[in-house]
Amino acid sequence: MSDLKKIILLLLTIFVLSGCQVKYDLEFKDDSLIENINISLDKKLENQINGLKKFKAYANFDNKYQNLYNSEFYEKGSNFIANYNFNYNFDQFRSATYINTCFDAFSFLEQNGEYIISTSEGFKCMVFEYSKVDSVQVNIKSNHVVIESNADVVDNDVYTWNIDDDNASNKRIYIKFGEVKEYTLLEKIGMYIKENILMISIIFGILITIMLTLSIIIFISKKNNEI
Repeated sequence: MSDLKKIILLLLTIFVLSGCQVKYDLEFKDDSLIENINISLDKKLENQINGLKKFKAYANFDNKYQNLYNSEFYEKGSNFIANYNFNYNFDQFRSATYINTCFDAFSFLEQNGEYIISTSEGFKCMVFEYSKVDSVQVNIKSNHVVIESNADVVDNDVYTWNIDDDNASNKRIYIKFGEVKEYTLLEKIGMYIKENILMISIIFGILITIMLTLSIIIFISKKNNEI
């Protein structure tokens, strides 16, 4: 068995586990593609978790590129989370291991200033040796204008495909991008607020607390002076 087939076999063994959910996020930003994969497992599945921790997962593996994912493992509630991420350039992404493994055919093309991500029909990573993934969510986000897609759901700039046992056999991903989208100042401010809502909420809460505290101090001070 070739090294590439061994890598794909091990990758399938890890990414296709009984009772797990996979969230695949891809951000196409300017001229880079940022891939982020979250695998959620029940903390009781110790054998699978130990396998994830020991396995060297390749973001791409061919004669030209052999790069390992940046990986992180942590617990969240009753689940164990394995996170894999990698930043690709155009050529590297064409040999991305996960998406190439899960579809019979995958292409990333650039034509006349347009970019197309396209796969064949049929998602292959739901079942492997009697084990299965419960669900896979594919999210693609970009600062490029999206010309067309076959996404299941579109929420602002995020295009989502939901994959499960019922639709995996005919699921196909297709999305076409144009040039980088130009945003107005108000749109940029809105995007910044949305992306940093937690930090802004905390700062706003602190400011409100300070203002209330000062108001109480001033009020008490005035009362004391009246006395």
